[in-house]
Amino acid sequence: MFKQIYKNYIDMNKMMINELDLATAHDGLTGNYREEMWVKFFRGIIPMKYSIAQGVIIIDSKGRRSNEVDIAVYDEQYTPYVFQYNTLKFIPIEAVAVVIECKSQDWNKDELRKWSCSIKKLEPVRTGVARIVSGYATGLTNTVQTRTRPIHILASIHPIARETTFQKVKQDLGAYFDFIICQQKGRAKNENREFKVLVKNEGKTLSWWGDELNKASAKKDCEDKKEEKERNDRSKYLELQFINNKTEKKKILDIANKEKLTDEWLNEKYDELEFKDLKLTNTLKKLNVEGNQFLTLNLQLNQLLMLINNPMWFPHFAYAKRFEEVAKEIAEES
Repeated sequence: MFKQIYKNYIDMNKMMINELDLATAHDGLTGNYREEMWVKFFRGIIPMKYSIAQGVIIIDSKGRRSNEVDIAVYDEQYTPYVFQYNTLKFIPIEAVAVVIECKSQDWNKDELRKWSCSIKKLEPVRTGVARIVSGYATGLTNTVQTRTRPIHILASIHPIARETTFQKVKQDLGAYFDFIICQQKGRAKNENREFKVLVKNEGKTLSWWGDELNKASAKKDCEDKKEEKERNDRSKYLELQFINNKTEKKKILDIANKEKLTDEWLNEKYDELEFKDLKLTNTLKKLNVEGNQFLTLNLQLNQLLMLINNPMWFPHFAYAKRFEEVAKEIAEES
């Protein structure tokens, strides 16, 4: 069974290359067909709890907006509506989990950087109010999710033949896109082609990724060396939390004492995980399945979605305040 699943992802990669070749051969089909192809692909690997929309603008409660986003993955459970004007959709930043920019063979790296930063500059607000197990709370009390940002993906048919070029692309755009999908072009005419996925920060721990996605920087240039160093220093390990219940916590501690819980014991019993000082040290690279780009993307992307878990609680009062300000502006104009 697992062998067949592995092969299916390989076949999917080849099939999408062939589909694009067919679309490219017919003028006028490429742009729209390419976007629909990526929608179909991501719908097939992203959990159904998320909705997918094309051609959207992302907004925040301060009135800022992003550049147009080709594909947005968002959670309607916590933001059960989008602001829609005719065919335009405006989605609050608090609800968005993934943004995808679809590109053809031509790239403008400066424009791609601007696109990414137009989203990273949006400011999610922590003043949403919701009921949780222990009572009522606001996002202000959630210390592990202070500024969640979407995962950024560049999906392109840009052909690259040399490994050195792949590394340069990763270096140039890796600070702006968490995943970069491009076409690996064989040097020989009949050599097999496939989509390759580049992840600059694949070697970073899940703790680093958790901080990067849930405590995101507001820096518009997307690169802050001092902040990056501080994040690296504090994000070497992922500290696992006990269940928030004293009885259950005591049971777990009793088991831990009985088993004489150590790094060695954990690493032997759960060899897919890596522990140091009883803290998880796994990196995203641990999810890399050799020779299978799309299966690796599936596992890595969904692990990051689980680190976000849920978008930020929707701050109804913040958006109401903004609309009140707009109402006053309209009244003054009339």
